[in-house]
Amino acid sequence: MKAKLIQEYIQYTLEHNKTPQSVYLFAKSVDLSEQEFYNHFSGLESLESEIYQTWFEDAMNKCTAISPWDDYSAREKILAVFYTFIENLKANRSFVKFLKDRDFKSLPKWPAYLNGLHTSFLEHIKPILTEGITTQEIAERKYLDGKYADGLWINFLFVLKFWIDDSSPAFEKTDAAIEKSVNLAVDLMGKSALDAALDFGKFLFQNK
Repeated sequence: MKAKLIQEYIQYTLEHNKTPQSVYLFAKSVDLSEQEFYNHFSGLESLESEIYQTWFEDAMNKCTAISPWDDYSAREKILAVFYTFIENLKANRSFVKFLKDRDFKSLPKWPAYLNGLHTSFLEHIKPILTEGITTQEIAERKYLDGKYADGLWINFLFVLKFWIDDSSPAFEKTDAAIEKSVNLAVDLMGKSALDAALDFGKFLFQNK
C-alpha cells in the first residue's frame, strides 16, 4: 500500500501542478479514509521523505545484485551508486523537477523531503568508506575521515541538482559530472602528496 500511495501522490502532484493541501484531501482523492492513510504515513511530509528514500534503497538493491559487487573497489562502488540512483530517477523526472523548483534552494542546505534519502545514503556509504580505509584505498585521517560521508553527501546533492538542470542528450553531461566529481572526491580521500609531506615532517620533528 505504501508504494501505491507514493505513486498516487506523484500522480496527484503532476496532474494538479501542486501537492495536496491536506491528508484529508489526498486520502479522499484515492478513496481512502484519513485513518487508513495514517496506518502507513504520519503525514504528507513523511510520505514525501520516503519517496526519495525508496528510490535510493531500490538503487542500492540493484547495485548489490551485481555479481562482482563485493570485488568492486570503494571508488567503483560509489560510482555505481551515483549512476544507478540517477538512472532510477529518470522515470519520475517531472516530479523530481517539480520538487526541486518548489523548495530546493542552494547547497549545502537541502529540503526536508530529502531527509529520508540522507539517512539511507549515509547508512550505505559509510560501510563502503570503511572498506576503502581497510584496503588503504582511502586514507585514515584523524578528525577528517569521519567527515568523508558528509562530503560525499554534498557531492550527491550536487549531482542531483546538476541532473535536474541538464539538457544534454541522454544526460551525458551528468554522466561526466558523476565521473569527475566522484573521482576527485575519492582522490582527495586517498593517500596524497600532502599526507606524505605531513608524515615526513612528523618524522623530522620526532628525530631532530
